[in-house]
Amino acid sequence: MFKRIFSKLLPPEHGTVQEIINFNHPNEINKVLTRCDQELGGFSTVNLDIVPNPDDSKTNVAHFHGYLNLDTPPNRPDITHSGYAMWRIKDQERTFFNKDRYLDWSAYNQVALRVKGDHRKYLINIQADAPKDTDIFQHRLFLNNPNEWETVMVPLNHFVMTNYGIFRDQDCLNTSMIKTIGIGILDKQFGPYSLYVDWIKVMCGDNVHKTFVESRMESSNKKLTKEEQKKILEEEQKKIFEEEQKKFPNSIEG
Repeated sequence: MFKRIFSKLLPPEHGTVQEIINFNHPNEINKVLTRCDQELGGFSTVNLDIVPNPDDSKTNVAHFHGYLNLDTPPNRPDITHSGYAMWRIKDQERTFFNKDRYLDWSAYNQVALRVKGDHRKYLINIQADAPKDTDIFQHRLFLNNPNEWETVMVPLNHFVMTNYGIFRDQDCLNTSMIKTIGIGILDKQFGPYSLYVDWIKVMCGDNVHKTFVESRMESSNKKLTKEEQKKILEEEQKKIFEEEQKKFPNSIEG
């Protein structure tokens, strides 16, 4: 009965998703660049390699890894802090009139990243049209299951503006004028870091719910039976049903 009602409530294709990068696709590595504090004379290292998925050799993923070194360059007294590494998508090609070109994410409200990381603290970095070129919108890449694949989802309106690591007066992320997205590390800890990245997507609507449920079930896969996983899915479906019932009480058949 519930399945019949729920299937009538939502159309088959409800919600949208846009893939930003998928490292299983050929030549995706050419779309990104890496940076670290060596640009300023520091001693950290950064690598982004395409490697076989550690858990599925039939597919490829990106491996973001290196060594974070907090030592400042001895010949640069103006540099008082060091220790960062990052990768990001390259800037979009400029227009015929040499104007900036942007990614338009205004139709989406979530960014999703499929990753497998260690116990280090990583940041998701988004650069958009902003007052200064050095302004970056950031959010922690919270890893709930280190050393296991998981899908991390972050609402786009949760990103905060920073400039050289310092919070600025909050300006909203202009989702219609996105320049780049990537991942960085500057957790003030010496030592190696390792993060595998499968893909990054932006999404809205039912795709947000579907991805959330799948990621929750995946993270619990080793602990839950099939019946328990089915129960989680039904609970999440029921939440959407109840939310839609409040919005459109006359559209639900008894």
